[in-house]
Amino acid sequence: MRGVVVFLALVAAAPVLGHETPSSQTAQAPVHNPLDCYCRAQGRMFAVGEKVCLKTAEGPKLAQCQMEVNVMSWTITEVPCPDS
Repeated sequence: MRGVVVFLALVAAAPVLGHETPSSQTAQAPVHNPLDCYCRAQGRMFAVGEKVCLKTAEGPKLAQCQMEVNVMSWTITEVPCPDS
């Protein structure tokens, strides 16, 4: 299922085939600002370094939002979630 979501996101972000840039304009790749990247969980967005409690097979664990290579992901820690 995750692969289907990634595929659909790539298809939606792909430029329209046959669309050409006029020769008077130079095409420039957009500059990516890593500060604009977020992790998502529980219907919210979290910035790099933020922590949240996520459900795992071993029970709720504290997870931290990090950038791995060039993809935002959650790093699950061994720390159990604090009791509320």
